[in-house]
Amino acid sequence: MNFAKTTQNEFALSWIAKLKYNNLPSIKNIAFIKDEIAFVLSDGRVVYIPLKWSKKLLHATPAQRANFKTNGIHVFWDDIDEIIGIKNVLFGKHLHI
Repeated sequence: MNFAKTTQNEFALSWIAKLKYNNLPSIKNIAFIKDEIAFVLSDGRVVYIPLKWSKKLLHATPAQRANFKTNGIHVFWDDIDEIIGIKNVLFGKHLHI
């Protein structure tokens, strides 16, 4: 195991975990564009993540993908039991499914 890489990853994850949600932009809306998910944020940015990061969304029907709700911090797809958070969107952490 590469100790330096592990230490850097642990530092990065601990730094992200300590971020307060009120210091981050909120998720205003989402859209599916080809093989990506576009997240529209409150600060005007649109951040794209690959659809393949979520196997549940990748295999969901268009109707299931469209049936979501957001509280600004997370997006919920109750039909397929999936949640994506703003930290996943901003920091590119692969979803653990």
